[in-house]
Formats: sequence, C-alpha cells, structure tokens
Amino acid sequence: MPDGSDPLGIIIILLLIVFLTYINGFFASAEMAVVSVRKDKLKKLVEEGNKKAITLNELTKQPTKFLSTIQVAITLAGYLSSATAGSQLSGTVVALFKKINISMSPTVAMVLVTLILSYFSLVFGELVPKRIALRKPEKVALRSAGIIKGLMIISSPFVRLLSGSTNLVLKLLGHQKQTEEEKVSEEQIRSMIITGHIEGLIDEEEKAMFDSIFKFDDKVAESIMTPRTNVFAISIDKPVHNYLTQIIKAGFSRIPVYQGDIDNIIGILHVKDLLKAASEVGFKNVNLKQIMREPYFVPSYIKLNLLFKNMKATNNQIAILIDEYGGSVGIVTMEDLVEEIVGNIYDEYDEVDTSIQKLDEESYLIDAAIPIQDLNRSLKLSIDEHNDEYDTLGGLIISILGFIPDETYTDEIYYENLIFKIHKTGNNRIDEVILKIQPKEEVEDTETEEYENL
Repeated sequence: MPDGSDPLGIIIILLLIVFLTYINGFFASAEMAVVSVRKDKLKKLVEEGNKKAITLNELTKQPTKFLSTIQVAITLAGYLSSATAGSQLSGTVVALFKKINISMSPTVAMVLVTLILSYFSLVFGELVPKRIALRKPEKVALRSAGIIKGLMIISSPFVRLLSGSTNLVLKLLGHQKQTEEEKVSEEQIRSMIITGHIEGLIDEEEKAMFDSIFKFDDKVAESIMTPRTNVFAISIDKPVHNYLTQIIKAGFSRIPVYQGDIDNIIGILHVKDLLKAASEVGFKNVNLKQIMREPYFVPSYIKLNLLFKNMKATNNQIAILIDEYGGSVGIVTMEDLVEEIVGNIYDEYDEVDTSIQKLDEESYLIDAAIPIQDLNRSLKLSIDEHNDEYDTLGGLIISILGFIPDETYTDEIYYENLIFKIHKTGNNRIDEVILKIQPKEEVEDTETEEYENL
C-alpha cells in the first residue's frame, strides 16, 4: 500500500475513487429520475420517435429488473471505492501523521479514511445527484437510459445468480415461509409505492396521499398554519352581540378570543356554547368570559404528527401556535392536519376556494399565502417544497428577490418555467400574485432540443 513516497500512485488511487463515486452518483440519479419521470411527457416523446424516450419507456415497464440492476451497480461501486480507499490510503495517512510526530495505527487510519470517504460518497454519490435528478427527471432519465439498458443486459445473469443464491440459502435455513412479521423500512415502502405507480397499480392521487403521509412527520405546524393576520377572532373587551353578523358571515364553529390585541389570545368561543347561553339569557346578556373555553397552546415548531396525536388525546380541534416570546403567530385546526394527507375538504358551508383563479390558458391570479405544496398539487408544478427559506408562494418570491416588494414593484420574476408578477401588496407582505406558466409546447420543444443534443 502507498506510504506517502509514491505521489503518482496516490493520485491514481484518488482518481479511481473519484471515478467510482461518479459511477455511484450516476446510477443513484438515474434511479431517482426514472421513477420520477412524468408519463405524459415521456409518452409524447415516444410518439415523436425519440429513441432515448423509447428506451426509457422500456425500462419503466420492467421496474423490478431495473431497480435490481441499479442496486447491483451502486453496491459494487460503493464496495470497490471503500476497499480501494481503506487498503490503499491507510498507509499514506499513517505516513503523513508520522511526519508531524503523531503515531497512528493502520487500523485507526483505515477507519479515518473510511469515514471521510463515506461522507464524500454520501454527498457526491447520493444526495447531490438525487436532488439534481428530482429537478430535471426527464432530462437525467433520457441521458442515462441507454447505459442502464446495456447494464441490464450485461448484469442479467449476475442478478439471477444473486436471486437464486438468496432463495437457496433461505431454503437451506428452513425459511421457505415467513415465520415472523416482516419489518419493512420507510424507504422500502416508498420504493414499492413508486414501483406500483410505474406499473399503473397506484394512481396519481393515491401516490400523492402516500407521499403526504410520509411527509407528515417531517413538517412543523408553522408550515400549515393560518397566520395571525388572517385569523378571525373577537375581543373580550366588546359585547359578543356586536360580533353576531361577523360570526354568522365567517361560518366558523370555534373562534379565538383575545384581550387587548390578537397577539394575546385568552380563550376559544364555541358557537354552540354561545347559542346555548343566548337561548337562556339572550345575546346581549351573554358573558363571554363564562362560556369561552381554555385555549390549547403549542410551539410553532411542533411536528405535525405529534400535534395530531396531542390534539386527539386532549380532544382539541384548534391549536394556538405561539413563538418563543409567548405571542400567538397563527392557528392550526384538526381539519388542517387531515387535509395535509387527503387534500382540501369542503362542506356545504365552506366558500369556494378562490386562492387560485384562472385568468386564461396560461395565467392565474393566486393568493400569495397559498402553501407551495397546495400550489404544486393544484397546477401540477414542481416547486421545491422542502426549502427552509419559504413555505408559501409569497415567501418563495421574497426569497428570490431578497426583499419585500411594494405596490410600485412591476418587474416580472422568473423561476424555472414560471413567471410571477406582483398584483397586490399590503402590510409589508405580498397579497396576490399573477402566475404565468410558459406554454407547454415551448418548454417541451426546448427540453427536446436539449435531449437531442445529449
């Protein structure tokens, strides 16, 4: 093994490791891209006679074989990279530390090299390639389709050998039938859902629901709350009968009650309690302090799964989110939590959702407070939903600009194939945005030209 005296040998080993990491990244991005490719776009390219699209279409029809081949390639690249680094570079590390009068055993050096390699392999061989693939799944999938098909042919005997060996070992161990409950990881379930979607067994709505379930415990309450500025609430300092018209018009069954200003919520008024009290003493004689209930406060950063569990346990239908200083920042209802999984729920009293209004075939007038996830679902967009800098459309635009625009800002804002224009602002925030989606034919023609130039 190199001991630091052969620079050329070390360079060759490092180049080999870089190459193997690239191979790992290539197949990791290919796997993510192929399972994320849009069927409608792929179908159109196939109909146009795009050879790469035809090859890719064949791959999507063999998901099990495709995924097995990818796993073989990724596993071999990872093993070879680790083996090369551990066995060949540990001596170099020992020699380098020796030059600065630090004694290190070969075993410790091997562990150190392995840890460093694992970090770079995870970042450059897994995370970065997959993020790139998610942003441009069709482009990455088409680029890699031919190579993967060739590898599938070459590795087919090896894949069959591994499958046969596994079955043989299980048979020898007497595990022809499963004797205990199988433990399936989240990633395995996700893979099965993706495979089922590719094969047409799980439709788009079902897949979206499953995805929402997995994302549920990763989100915080603040990301789905109704902001304090949009909350309908009443003041304890005014007679409740003064609010009757507003309460009827709002149509809510539970209403926050504040003292002084809305930052200081002190209770929750249940409309049925109000009606019951009014039937006994009349609306003008209702004592709001006597009938309002204790508010349920939670930190704004609480995870949705924990909030859902706690709200069920305490029989609360509305939670008041507070910041680190104790002030209210918004509310989350049980309905909000359920809608994160199943989508918007409307009853006969709900007003028609006007957060997205279609202006023409390409343009929409959108409420800037709409969550990115809802915008993606409604308009079939692919805006990043996991960015820490924003949760709503208004937040996305502010993140792009780097400042809060006012009513005088008239420039168009570009994001991928989307064009935003500020329509209305107020109270240091964006209220409404006009969104223009570039015509599909223009976008697809541009992408097709890129594909053909690959």
